[in-house]
Amino acid sequence: MTMRLTDKSALVTIRKFRSLYLVVFVILLLFQHKSGYAQFQDSLVEEPVDKTEYLRILEYYRYDAGMPLDPVFYGEWPWRSPHTLYKLSYLSAREQRVSSYLAIPKNKKSEKVPVIVLMHGWNLFWGKNEDWVLELIPFFTEQGYAVLAPDHFLFGERKVEGGTGLDEDKGPYYYRDWMTQSVVDLRRGIDYLLSRDDIDPDRIGIMGGSMGGWIGSILMAVDPRIKTSILTVPATEMMTGQTPPARVINTTNFVPHYTDISLLMILAEQDREDRNTRAKHLFEKVPVKKKLFVYDGPHYLKPEIYIDDILAWLSEQL
Repeated sequence: MTMRLTDKSALVTIRKFRSLYLVVFVILLLFQHKSGYAQFQDSLVEEPVDKTEYLRILEYYRYDAGMPLDPVFYGEWPWRSPHTLYKLSYLSAREQRVSSYLAIPKNKKSEKVPVIVLMHGWNLFWGKNEDWVLELIPFFTEQGYAVLAPDHFLFGERKVEGGTGLDEDKGPYYYRDWMTQSVVDLRRGIDYLLSRDDIDPDRIGIMGGSMGGWIGSILMAVDPRIKTSILTVPATEMMTGQTPPARVINTTNFVPHYTDISLLMILAEQDREDRNTRAKHLFEKVPVKKKLFVYDGPHYLKPEIYIDDILAWLSEQL
């Protein structure tokens, strides 16, 4: 009888320990999950590739600088603006013609003027006709800056039937080819600007918003002619992989190679958390002169919110 009571007590004790063990296990599991999540949050910026691999990546952004630019002008608009607006296109790699706006300030402060290359965001058929672009151009030209605003590959006048597919999963090679073409198109735009007598070759800046900010984060590493870069709400989270095609367009691989350039980054407090977190982590790793502004607002920040800070930055950097 005593033996049975002892067995029963032991069984109860074992069950209590099992229950306690289960509770401890669950707590540890939850802690591990939270710890793992924190580690994921801290690893939003991947380890960049080594120098050898980076040199391989750069090959995707090279092109024959001796190919003809063949600029074609379609018209000009000199009224109701502090600039004359030209509509033109120029020839890029792979026989791509890049439709663009070129705004030349009417009140030039010197024979050769500084220039901003303006890079639009993801907007399908709008491209350079996006409100953001059209609103910004007069702010710059009033201060004596010329502006080149091209359509990215597969956007605006370069849109193909069915759109660009950037909102679909078409695989990393598709996005790699899209990005490399877009960056080369912009480099060809700089070639065109430097072929003009009225552009100062030593005062070239770029400004990109959202998707244009992602493009700009790569362009500023591969083209040494750019003196300053302004990235607003940059969507660098669009590619975070390090597979062979993905690493070609992953911003983290380019940040260590920013040299002889400065960076102004602008974020929106109400933007996506992963976008802001990644952008801030990338910003911390930038090895050149830099400044960060965070404004209280959604992803689309109206230009008048931050234009004064941008113009102040440009007056120092260009």
